[in-house]
Amino acid sequence: METGQHPQLFLAGCLAVLCAGIAAGKLFGTPGCGVLAVTVILLLGLAALMVWRRSRLSWLIFFLLFFAVGMIRFMAVDKLPEQDISHFAHQEVKVTGILREEPQIAEDLTGQKKIRYEIDVSNVKEGEQEQSVSGGMYVYSRVNPQEVPQVQVGDEITAAGKVRIPQGYQNPGQLDTRTLLKAQGITASLSTGKQGIVVMPRETKAFARWIISIREHYRNQLVKVMSKEDASAVFAMLFGGYEGIKPELLQDFTATGIVHILSVSGSHISLLAAVMAWLSGLLRLPKGITAGLVIGAIVLYCILSGCVPPVIRSGIMGGLTFLALALEREKAAGFILLLTGIVMVAISPLLLFHISFQLSFLATAGLLFLAPGIRQWFRLKRVPELVAGSMAITIAAQVGTLPVLAWYFNQLSLSSLLANLLAVPIIELILVLALFAGLAALVIPLAGAVLFTGVSLLLGVVAEIVRILARLPASQIWVPSPNALGVLVYYLLLGGFLLKEEQRNFLGQQLEKNRRLLAAGGIAGILVLGGWRYAHPPELLVHFVDVGQGDCCLVVTPGGHAFLFDTGGTRDGAFDVGERVVVPYLSHYGVQKLDAVFLTHAHEDHAAGGGAILHKIPVGKVYTAREGVSAYARSMRLGDNDPVLLKLEAARQGSRLQIDGVIIEVLYAPALSAELTAGNEASNVYRVSYGRASFLLTGDLTSANERNLLQDGINPESTVIKAGHHGSDTSSSQEFLQAVHPSWAVFCVGRDNRFGHPKETVLKRYQEAGIKIYRTDEDGAVVFHTDGRTMQVETYAS
Repeated sequence: METGQHPQLFLAGCLAVLCAGIAAGKLFGTPGCGVLAVTVILLLGLAALMVWRRSRLSWLIFFLLFFAVGMIRFMAVDKLPEQDISHFAHQEVKVTGILREEPQIAEDLTGQKKIRYEIDVSNVKEGEQEQSVSGGMYVYSRVNPQEVPQVQVGDEITAAGKVRIPQGYQNPGQLDTRTLLKAQGITASLSTGKQGIVVMPRETKAFARWIISIREHYRNQLVKVMSKEDASAVFAMLFGGYEGIKPELLQDFTATGIVHILSVSGSHISLLAAVMAWLSGLLRLPKGITAGLVIGAIVLYCILSGCVPPVIRSGIMGGLTFLALALEREKAAGFILLLTGIVMVAISPLLLFHISFQLSFLATAGLLFLAPGIRQWFRLKRVPELVAGSMAITIAAQVGTLPVLAWYFNQLSLSSLLANLLAVPIIELILVLALFAGLAALVIPLAGAVLFTGVSLLLGVVAEIVRILARLPASQIWVPSPNALGVLVYYLLLGGFLLKEEQRNFLGQQLEKNRRLLAAGGIAGILVLGGWRYAHPPELLVHFVDVGQGDCCLVVTPGGHAFLFDTGGTRDGAFDVGERVVVPYLSHYGVQKLDAVFLTHAHEDHAAGGGAILHKIPVGKVYTAREGVSAYARSMRLGDNDPVLLKLEAARQGSRLQIDGVIIEVLYAPALSAELTAGNEASNVYRVSYGRASFLLTGDLTSANERNLLQDGINPESTVIKAGHHGSDTSSSQEFLQAVHPSWAVFCVGRDNRFGHPKETVLKRYQEAGIKIYRTDEDGAVVFHTDGRTMQVETYAS
């Protein structure tokens, strides 16, 4: 590539290697700041020299330079300043800060309100010492509905509790919560408990409060003419957020691939810009005025949406790109998008790991680079212009974002084509009408009410359309999770679609010239892969899934049969671990059905996730302890007549199941008595064996039942033990550990849990026995690979 040739391709390469440098910094760490700084200076000098000499290899030096800059930028933002609030982790403190966003309110199954405050911390008091700090923090408080405090953005909030580092579920395909929050400036969290918060009103942030009042005006006007659920759906279409939407409607939007409509994205920006451009064309306005209207509409929408970072990013990317199109500078649109991406990622490197940025950028790139060619192909096939344009946009956006969708969701919506043809145009009309209705209601309330009534009727039509489409056969199909090499190959092939005719011809000539070499390489690759598979016998995979403070273990036999042991869950029901953690984990690994589920007992942290799993994935049988079906129905939050409960069956001690050389045993199933009714004392124990490798799954087995098990003459010896009761001191007795004699132990435990699990005395007991310890709170998902003779362990977080 000579200097000045293929500038758009050069910018795309610079963006790609900048992102690669950031990713390398996160995955492998970075060398010292001095080393990187010297490297950048040397590369800058070398790049200047090669440009001056018009070298053909100057592009390579620029790519190395951008890679080094990526590593430097990640290092700069990853290390937090010394005064950041996160450095007080695990300490009991009193914090004071300014509320930066509206409080988020949720309700648990007991009717209590769980409120999340997002504050900029200004000072912290530890004991009698007080000092200034910085950083963002989430403060959580639980109150009764009538005790919700009145607070506004800009007010000062004081709260006391233990500082924690935010962390989500550390599993493949799961959102990296810690990095996402750090990108938003949130580095710590704190739960106040019963004492709640103290609010000190402040007369600040008048503009932010005005924006909130406008949004509240929209919400109030919506509720006046439609149900709360419908009002929540329209409000989400306008300003984002899933709170209050009917779960069925949310599921249908997801199944038809248009759930992004319910969160502020580049599509909203593009829609508003398109409407303003259409109006300008209708009125035959000059290009300059058209550009002004486009920018004005985008700025107004960003203000109404709260000027939150995702909106600003979408506004910048979509606005600049659409502005170039409105000014008939189509070629400039691609340059603008690539330059915007480079600047955004260089300024805020953590955006690279934010799903919102990933989807917005790739979807916009698909619309710019792929949609025109797809639309032209449809037009050559004599597809009507309206249909061709809509299908081109849908296909281009999905093709551009497919690897991201596959990694996070493992689903591709085939019904999205129909949804974009039938439902999206109506949704676009809803958005425009609702925006104008809110503005009209400020001047003529009756006019606003009439328009909002029309919006409600249109929403009913949309809901019915997506309901029908979501239930079509093969509405959604499973797609496998890609690896890094697969993503690279995918986008390289996609890039080939964008080549000009002469470039394609040149590439074809090169492939033809080297066809023998390529064929030999392909044959060699097949032989190497086949030899590797032959040399590696089939393996049993045992996954200890990170479900926080709970248990969940996935077992996949060499023949691909899948079994689940416990399903995780939360006690308050505020978060469905089964639906939002376990089901995505199963999809990520291609598990589309379960031969059986084995539950150790009915406690929510072991069984609550089962309700969603049984409704979303085909399951053979469900084996339980002897607490009765009603105990599991309550834990799973299912009705007593729910048909999935017919799958439940109490496991019988001594029973065995053998498949693909894997043996699953019900090693211990205590009978209920007057003293033993339910809970931890009812916990079953299962063992999974393959060759010389075995895994003991103890649930919340108590020390008393450990003794009973041994007294019954049961030999629990196993290679790996799932530590009983999350490492509580009521389990893992010395006598029992000696009998099991494991080489590895896994503690399924939530970070900073309120029970203090695992207990230090228990950890010490395992360590003194020479047992290798893994913890889901520190290591994330822990996966054991065994061929029955050897064992390999991989962890997600380390």
